[in-house]
Amino acid sequence: MTKKVFIDEVRAKLKGLSEDEISKALEFYEEAIDDRMEEGLTEDQAVAAVGTPEEVANQILMDMPLSKVVKAKSKPDSGYKAWEIVLIILGFPIWFPLLLTAAILALTLMLVVAILVITFFIVVAAIGIAGLAVTFACIPLLFTGGSSSLLLQFGLGLICVGLAVVMFIPAKAFCLWSIEMCGNFGRWVKQKVISGRKKEK
Repeated sequence: MTKKVFIDEVRAKLKGLSEDEISKALEFYEEAIDDRMEEGLTEDQAVAAVGTPEEVANQILMDMPLSKVVKAKSKPDSGYKAWEIVLIILGFPIWFPLLLTAAILALTLMLVVAILVITFFIVVAAIGIAGLAVTFACIPLLFTGGSSSLLLQFGLGLICVGLAVVMFIPAKAFCLWSIEMCGNFGRWVKQKVISGRKKEK
């Protein structure tokens, strides 16, 4: 496959995006093909090394914000037939509430996860601060001579500080896991939108 045919095929698969966005995205792949040809590969080999037009178009769409992908999909020139437009309009009372409900559920789930993460960190911080406060509160007991109370209070303070340090590790892991899950969910949604574009074409 020649470079021109490859670029034309990718461009056709990105129909619906603005010409400026398509040109910026394709510029990288044109340069990649040119670089491989300068290294000694033939034009066919250089194009094959970049990937298939489907893979490249899919990667370009995955790198774009979801809002742009959805906007491109909903443009009139994206290939909707008259009967499809009629069905979309007639089905609006059904699909719009379902779509809105799904969006609200996804947002609620993300908020719940964020609140759990914040709450976990607040609990860890509270235990650590309480431990430090109890430990520093031992200082007056040094001058009053209450050795048993001093040891008990100092021990409790150290336990709380140690507990906070130990709990920070799973709190951080939970936070990173939550961010990763939200990212995976976003990529899954974007992949479904992109797959919908492919089926329409």
